[in-house]
Amino acid sequence: MAEKTEKKTAAKTTTRAKAPAKAAPARAASAAKAPAKPPAKAAVAARPVGKRTVARKRVAPAQAAVGEKEQFTWRRLRRKTKVGVVVSAKMAKTIVVEVGRFREHPLYKKMIRLRKRFAAHDEKGEAKAGDLVRIQESRPFSATKRWRLVEVISRAGEAGAAAPRVADIEKALEEQEGVTEILTPERGEDEQETEEKAEE
Repeated sequence: MAEKTEKKTAAKTTTRAKAPAKAAPARAASAAKAPAKPPAKAAVAARPVGKRTVARKRVAPAQAAVGEKEQFTWRRLRRKTKVGVVVSAKMAKTIVVEVGRFREHPLYKKMIRLRKRFAAHDEKGEAKAGDLVRIQESRPFSATKRWRLVEVISRAGEAGAAAPRVADIEKALEEQEGVTEILTPERGEDEQETEEKAEE
């Protein structure tokens, strides 16, 4: 029994000793076969064509000369625009625009009013609180501003001033229906009687 255990332990130690000995020549052979590292440009050229990456520099858009129209890219043409009311114009060169829309509830089918606020860049400070404005998406101006003011559609109070008054509408409706003719009595006979009494 003792001989068997000795043989087993001897076999284990020999296999353990042999394993690193075999691995060492394999590593040396692979290191000898591998060529020295080529420079970075040669490494890019050695890659397959499908995996090649090309670094592109960002170039500032060329400004159009005087009298020429500025060329717009497809991204600029497809920028989103929204119409909303200015809620706050207290910050410098920034306005907060509230855009409202209606959406149907998916289950109850009721129309729900949704409102969202956007911080927009107002370079000249044209817009005031209560104005109806159009904004367009643009480059990030700050951490929260990704929109810019395009135009002021109507000023605060302009729509109310331009609207007709209630009294004018009532008069127009009465004239259309002929109510004024019915309510006003004919004064021809009455005037004659008053004139006769006045003469006597």
